[in-house]
Amino acid sequence: MDLSVIIVSYNAVDFLKICLHSVYSACHSLKSEVFVVDNNSTDDSVKMVKKAFPQTQLIANNNNPGFSIANNQAIKLAKGKYILILNPDTIVAEDTFTKIVSFLESNTQAGSLGIKMIDGTGSFLPESKRGIPTPWASFCKMSGLSSLFKKSNLFNEYHKGYLSNDKNHPVEILAGAFMCIKKEVIEKVGMFDESFFMYGEDIDLSYRITLAGYKNYYFSDSSIIHFKGESTSKDKIYRDRFYKAMLIFANKHFSKSYGIIYSILIKLGIYFIRFLSVFKKNTYAKVNDNTEDYYIVSPENGINIPPPFKAYTIQPEDICNIENGTLIFPVNHIKFYEMIQIMDDHKTKFKYRFLADNLKTMIGSDKKNTKGQVQHF
Repeated sequence: MDLSVIIVSYNAVDFLKICLHSVYSACHSLKSEVFVVDNNSTDDSVKMVKKAFPQTQLIANNNNPGFSIANNQAIKLAKGKYILILNPDTIVAEDTFTKIVSFLESNTQAGSLGIKMIDGTGSFLPESKRGIPTPWASFCKMSGLSSLFKKSNLFNEYHKGYLSNDKNHPVEILAGAFMCIKKEVIEKVGMFDESFFMYGEDIDLSYRITLAGYKNYYFSDSSIIHFKGESTSKDKIYRDRFYKAMLIFANKHFSKSYGIIYSILIKLGIYFIRFLSVFKKNTYAKVNDNTEDYYIVSPENGINIPPPFKAYTIQPEDICNIENGTLIFPVNHIKFYEMIQIMDDHKTKFKYRFLADNLKTMIGSDKKNTKGQVQHF
């Protein structure tokens, strides 16, 4: 078995469905297996997986044990040489899996691999590559200094903003949204630490991999979409969970005195960002708000969507002739790698929507910190 894909999901049925569609498209040339661990969703996630993707190995929990425990449930059953931890609010390209497996096969020092991620607006996600969350790096992240000085190796070590987004790099920390790990490495360093409910577990595992003498890599030769915001929003609850996760990490890996410094600096960062939020203007990516024109991007003609949308069908190569509007990708009529490339090329020039489920469901996300949009026809 080449690859085991593990997706832990909670109340993200519409995003999960497109995610699985892309996953199986990417598994075509590999011996693979796919697990979905559902953490007691109240939507139709379990029913959908059983009906639309019966080949999936489904684990339906009757409670929500958290991200770490749920992933470990599937890791214990996984047979693949490589284990991919993947979020349900992602879309992968058709060649993503073959590329990452090839890279890991040819790099004996590599223990795990992360990937270039863009959000629902086409903007690069800085958590695609990260450094060790030292007290200073964590303070800069929580205070917003890393966002103000994105290219600084002093203020943005957390997201390694000084490293090119378009080159492969060894990095210390990977994101749990897409984390491909050699099974032999997991057998050596252990699975996710179940002390972490959500946040921090990917940092902890990445750090243990580096301590064991392996390298983690940021991989830019393929890209994925990570919509974000489908499992949580970046509010006070997020900050509190992040703070607690960082304390668990500090107390586990650093000295007691170091942990105290850690706690003080992160708290200062939280208070600072709360103070700034009183004066701060909206810093979300500025997505073009002209939604009067809708364009169905497809090599095929004759694709229609129900009212109130009136859409024109255009070829992918003709997008450069459009100034603004909303691009709609019918997922059964255009390759996933084409969608990702178009978004990466044009970024926030357009809004983007994904039409799935036989043209009955449309999803998108215009702000990475809020819930995505879902429309049923």
